[in-house]
This record gives sequence, structure tokens and C-alpha cells, in this order.
Amino acid sequence: MRLESIENYFSKNLKKKISSYLKRFETKRSSIIPILHAIQDEKDWISDDDIALLEKDFQISSVDVREVLTFYTMYRQSPPKPYRFQICKSISCWLMGANETISFVEKEIENSKKSGKEQLFECEAVECLGQCGYAPASLINKERHLCVDPKKAELLLEEYAKKDLPDAYVRCKELLKVRKG
Repeated sequence: MRLESIENYFSKNLKKKISSYLKRFETKRSSIIPILHAIQDEKDWISDDDIALLEKDFQISSVDVREVLTFYTMYRQSPPKPYRFQICKSISCWLMGANETISFVEKEIENSKKSGKEQLFECEAVECLGQCGYAPASLINKERHLCVDPKKAELLLEEYAKKDLPDAYVRCKELLKVRKG
């Protein structure tokens, strides 16, 4: 894809946020983390085109961006499913059954794949979510859920499957269509 052909690839709001972060921080490199959060909040993942546009339009080194992007696990570098089910696997959550919950969610996702249904979820075991007193803790996208055993995970999967798709996911799918077209 030619970057010149995507005049509105970043929304006006996103461009404004990026500019404000660049002004707020002492160096461009210091602003990368909040900029990547802003991109991911709008588009649901960070693509090679995003990195190239940061360099082209905002003069932020693509090497610096990739260093941050590949260091932190919170950034997605490929188009995600609508719902990212993250389950803490740290010691407190592990002791309270996180492995069983992770296995249950992964099995449900696999069963859904086999049945040919649209894949709405991806499961990821993550390090501490800071809710050790309510283990096992989880996040679905950015929404926190506490004391998530397999039964509660099943209810959450059902609940989220009925919701409207997240705006960022819908924008992500639209952008991918544009890129292919």
C-alpha cells in the first residue's frame, strides 16, 4: 500500500492526540507508549502502515516505535478478534485456578472454531493484573472481571458474544478492506 494514498488513514482525533503527546513529552521517543495506546484504541492493533505513517507524518523513528511495540505484550501487531480474553497466570491466580479457567476458555474457542462459527474471542495468559485478592482476575478488552472460574468464564463468553462488536474492531475490519481493495 502506498502511504500517499491514505490521506485519512489516521482520524483527525487520533492525529490531534498524537500531536498533543508530542508536545507534552520532552522527546518524541518519550511519547511512543501513549501514542501506541491511542492508535490501538482507535484501530485495535498497530500495523506496519501505522509505524510508517508515524515516521512520515510525525518524524518518530520507526526503529524506536518497533522497540517499544515488540517489548510490551499489550500491543497487538496483527488484526485481533473482537474480544481479547486475558487471564492472569501469576501465583495468586494460579493458586485459585487460573490454569483451569485458561484451559476452559481455550477449549471453548477451539470448539467454536470446529463448529464454523465466527471467531469472536482470543485467549491470552498474562502476568499480574493487580487484583490478587480477587483471583483469578481477567480482562476482556479493557474491562476487568474478578474471581473468574470456568463457570464465570462461560457466562462472560455468552455475554460478550451477544454484545455489539467493539467500535475499534469494526474500524479495523473496514481499514483491512481498504488495504486489500
